[in-house]
Amino acid sequence: KGLMKLVALSHLFLAADGVHVGAGKPLHSAPRGYIRPHRAAPPSMFTTELNAAMVDAVIAPLAADPKATFLATCSAVASCALLRGAVVARSQAGHGVGAPYVAGPDSYDPIRAEAFYQELWPVVAQRLLRLAALTSSFNLKLFLDWRLGAIEKNEKQRAKEVLALTTELGPTFIKLAQALSIRTDLIPEAYALELRQLQDAVPPFDSRLAKRILADQLGETDLSAVFAELSEEPLAAASIGQVYKGRLHDGRVVAVKVQRPGILDQIALDLYLLRLLAPLQTRIANALNKVETFERDVLLAQKLVDEWGRGFVAEADYTHEAANTAAFNAAMQRRGLDAVTSPQVISELSTGRVLVTEWVDGTRLDLDASPDVPRLCAVAINAYLTMLLDTGVLHCDPHPGNLLRTRDGRLCILDWGMALDVPSDLQYSLIEFIAHVNGEDYEAMPLDFVNLGFTPPEQLERVRASNLTEGLSFVLRQLSQGGGSKKMSARVLDEWRERYGEQLGVEELRALARAEMQEKMSAQLAAEGVDVTAVTNVMEEMQRRNREMFRVPPYILYVARAFSTLEGIGLSANTDYSLVHEAFPYLSQRLLTDSSPRAKAALRSMLYGRRTNSVKKLLEMGEGFTSYTSSTSDSNGDVDGATDQLLDVVLSADGGYVQELLLEEAAKLADALVREQISQAARSPVAEGLSNMLRAPKQLADAVTRPALSVAPPVAGIVNPLLAPTRWLDELADMLPTLAPATADDRAALESFDALWLQLAPQVEERAGRPAQPTASAALTRRTQLPVSSPVADLIIEQLSDANSRLRRKLPVLGTISRRFASALLRRVASRIEADGQQSAARPLTQAVSQAVSRVELSAADMIEPEAPALPDGAQVPTTVR
Repeated sequence: KGLMKLVALSHLFLAADGVHVGAGKPLHSAPRGYIRPHRAAPPSMFTTELNAAMVDAVIAPLAADPKATFLATCSAVASCALLRGAVVARSQAGHGVGAPYVAGPDSYDPIRAEAFYQELWPVVAQRLLRLAALTSSFNLKLFLDWRLGAIEKNEKQRAKEVLALTTELGPTFIKLAQALSIRTDLIPEAYALELRQLQDAVPPFDSRLAKRILADQLGETDLSAVFAELSEEPLAAASIGQVYKGRLHDGRVVAVKVQRPGILDQIALDLYLLRLLAPLQTRIANALNKVETFERDVLLAQKLVDEWGRGFVAEADYTHEAANTAAFNAAMQRRGLDAVTSPQVISELSTGRVLVTEWVDGTRLDLDASPDVPRLCAVAINAYLTMLLDTGVLHCDPHPGNLLRTRDGRLCILDWGMALDVPSDLQYSLIEFIAHVNGEDYEAMPLDFVNLGFTPPEQLERVRASNLTEGLSFVLRQLSQGGGSKKMSARVLDEWRERYGEQLGVEELRALARAEMQEKMSAQLAAEGVDVTAVTNVMEEMQRRNREMFRVPPYILYVARAFSTLEGIGLSANTDYSLVHEAFPYLSQRLLTDSSPRAKAALRSMLYGRRTNSVKKLLEMGEGFTSYTSSTSDSNGDVDGATDQLLDVVLSADGGYVQELLLEEAAKLADALVREQISQAARSPVAEGLSNMLRAPKQLADAVTRPALSVAPPVAGIVNPLLAPTRWLDELADMLPTLAPATADDRAALESFDALWLQLAPQVEERAGRPAQPTASAALTRRTQLPVSSPVADLIIEQLSDANSRLRRKLPVLGTISRRFASALLRRVASRIEADGQQSAARPLTQAVSQAVSRVELSAADMIEPEAPALPDGAQVPTTVR
């Protein structure tokens, strides 16, 4: 009886839809920022009848048959849910249930969403049941494939089912699928191929509804008043909206993007469900990994959902996308990055739900067969690094459908709805970390983790004390070799086979690697004072401690998504693609042009890190600078222009940190070469003969005076002052073999330059018409003997005679730089000579001579180029305007 009443009430309730659903405007006519009111409560008649029906449905069966309690209760609850769900479903067709917040970059509010959906629990239950119904069948099929060993056999069919399933699940899951569709190193290739259809071919919604929305947003009853032409059907459809091609009355061809109806409602509901399920998912995942779940794990999972939520909700506001697009174009123009662009926004025709831009003719970057696509992949990396580390606004949705190669060979980035603001402090923290990675300065990375938000400040010393360096060096070494996770996994297996045995299988190798890891973890715990015998599971204990030392900052989701997608595109063109290597040109350009104190420190770390040849690294950075400049300046790759820009940095009349480092290295090399020559001369037969000559007077004086002094000691007071010159000559003889001793740094500088010469000599000598010399020292010795009419001199004269040559253009600056070099060399020589005189074994004459010579050298250096005054405490060198 009670169930029959509920069914009857449901019909009455739906019949009274106009009275009870609410007075919200139709969705397509809602103004921007409008939040649809909650559905009004049923009037008293329906409330009374509903309560009576619940009593009949639940209480009556209890009195008649206690065994029916469970069935009756479930039936009543299910009926009520179906009733409310039916009402909501009906209301969605015309009015929608609304969203707890408006679209925009700062409007996402999980607390408001929770309060909103608690009153709409049937909507939540209905969505959960739908998600479960849609996914359960597919999951069951996968389980059966696994049990029957038919995963590979049915892979293509399952991939097609995944595509259909993702489309049904809605925009949130379409976004995830778009990101995964290019990561064949993470999902099977058959799945990736199917999901790629979602990059620009999501099923569209009704064009009649789209054009009603367009007319309403533009405030026009007739679209022909705005558009001379407008395509009947969309040319592309995405998860948030779909695009039509049109032509304005002034002749401009435009792209018209219209937002899907109710899209914010769907996104908000799915985000609420993801946040609701995050604690459960976290506990299940930790249980499967046999790891204890802490409250901070749950909070972190919810924070990650919230970070995604902010991006999705911002993407639903087309005014935000228009502002990001315009800002990106302006930023790229200011930086001279002509090889990358975005469509120009027609602001007067754009609203929160409609975006009109210029039409861009191009093809998807991953599908274009043009020979310049590899260069455009490099342009994409440089552009995204510029966004992340310079402009401070990162495009977070770079799936292949949003990256086009234009007809004039430029990279066009579409869809700026999802973007991340990157503050300046975080930018420099990222630059420092990347520089430390390139310089293999692993000891500096624990502080980087704190600055980047991965490690709480109070855990810094624990991270420093941990065995982090070894693990980091292994991972980064693997990443730098490129090839994505597939090739990385293959290299790891190769290393395991080399370490444990070629004949072992994969599972045996994994077991041995795990055992070795546990052994190292036990040693680390013991080093930290932990009683390992009392720890039941060493790996679980280490995972617990690592969760205390490390966390995932929310912003990393966007950064990882963007660069993971770019890496996937790169891997599709080159299976050995390395994101670490591709980032080097931008890093070189940034560090060579940024004069801020943190950039200077990062550059020095990169040049003088572990096992780093500073001169060679600096030249590599010069090549990276020209590569970045030529690839991003225009579509033809202006190498000459890039070289000129590098020369402007190196040969700047105002100096600069890079020029200072180069002069420092040049002075170091010149000093090492001179010391090497002096050291060789001091060990020559001529020097040995001179040393014997200088010792002879003292030897003769000792032979004559020693007997007399032994008999009459008081005579020593008279004789010794007279013999002082002989002692000075003897000390001078002692100085000769140790004159200007070469140190390990000198030898390293010479070895570094010799290695560099072997690399550069063929190019130099080919231009000079001479065979390459085996070492820099040999080449330098031979160069000093070349007549003025040699090919090298002829080449220099030819360059100086050409008014348009780079050398001739830089000639006025070379005099200034020569003075700076002479001053730097004299200061280094003075410092070295003073240090020689302060050694414990130095004789008094050596000390006196070194101090005198050092003062003379410093005076000469100041006369040539006065030393720049030191900055006061806290002062900073102004950063270069980029």
